[in-house]
Amino acid sequence: MSNLTILKRTIKDFKRSWSVALIASLPLNLLPSVFIFDKTVGLLFFLILSGPLRTILSRTTLLITQQKLIKTEEIFSGFISFKNALGVFLLSLVFIVLGGLLFIVPGIIIAIWLSQSFFIMVQYPSLEPMEVFKKSKEMMKGNELKYINLFLLFFSFSVIILYFNLLFLSILIAPIQYIAFAHFYNSIDKKELFFTDEV
Repeated sequence: MSNLTILKRTIKDFKRSWSVALIASLPLNLLPSVFIFDKTVGLLFFLILSGPLRTILSRTTLLITQQKLIKTEEIFSGFISFKNALGVFLLSLVFIVLGGLLFIVPGIIIAIWLSQSFFIMVQYPSLEPMEVFKKSKEMMKGNELKYINLFLLFFSFSVIILYFNLLFLSILIAPIQYIAFAHFYNSIDKKELFFTDEV
């Protein structure tokens, strides 16, 4: 699946399920605002909640790309697997930061390798964080350039929105981007299987 096809499907899916995608993305979008009130509390919230909130958004957008009915409990799915979600986020953050401290390029490469971690985690909830990272790295082999092009496209949109101070549009970037990345994940998933029966 080309990135052009991914974008076409993303627009179609967002038009159909924009309200669900927006609700699922709002907590993650609003999380940085805690820093305004207190930097220490903001950092604590960021470290603890980023994993579960990313899990919720990843699961929701994967279900959207499957055109499945999303139940209310799906909104809280990230907290059901809180331990793994927290572990995946914190460990990936450590690996990326350490890679960046060595040189910028290794940090970017590691971030690309681990980019599918949350989608993998919601599909295979029984996997430990290191197993999730290994699977993400394997899936990204040969797909790095495709991912970079898709990422840079949304990064460019974000820069333009910030430059023109279009705050309302900035709220829409996260759900649209996650739907696109969910389609990207589906396109490189060799088993073409979205969710297992694992609980």
